[in-house]
Amino acid sequence: MKSDYSISILKDYSKLEEIHELAHNAFIESGLITKKQNNKLDLFPHLNKSKNTKTIIAEYSDKIIGTNSMTSDGINGLHTDKYFKKETDNFRKNTKIKIGSSWRLATHKDYRSNIMLLLDLIEKSVNVAINMKIETCLYIFAKKHEGFYKKLLNATLVAEKKCYIEKGLEVHLVLMKTETEETRKHLNEIFIRRKF
Repeated sequence: MKSDYSISILKDYSKLEEIHELAHNAFIESGLITKKQNNKLDLFPHLNKSKNTKTIIAEYSDKIIGTNSMTSDGINGLHTDKYFKKETDNFRKNTKIKIGSSWRLATHKDYRSNIMLLLDLIEKSVNVAINMKIETCLYIFAKKHEGFYKKLLNATLVAEKKCYIEKGLEVHLVLMKTETEETRKHLNEIFIRRKF
């Protein structure tokens, strides 16, 4: 498996099409949506170019093979507002803590077994969150992935519900949270061990 990829912050928004295709394919493989005619998925277009959003990309041979986005709370809100508005607002009540959300984590199917790519994307995302001063970070995952991300991110469950990303396809989603600095420490330990 090739590992000589580069990870950076998206600057060229024309590459969002590649990111939407990655997200589409990842959501299909997780059973969250059915195949779209254009093979693209853009659930939160209002956040794509927001000044509060940083999109991380992993590239190999000028092709995006992995991505994640980090958004700090602001006028455009967070992606968690779509499915967990009440719970997200509860975090907003603590005005001493800056909240944000991590969303659209996806890797190309050819790299799905490359755990280091996933770890590198997440480590970069945590560093971005720290630079954005995000203290508490929110995530939405499919229920079946709850245990994995609890272990990987030291995340805790906030809420869960069955809802529809697309009409007619009910999915079980979980809202999870992490404390950014604690996640950074947790990831450092994982990188030292290089195993779960």
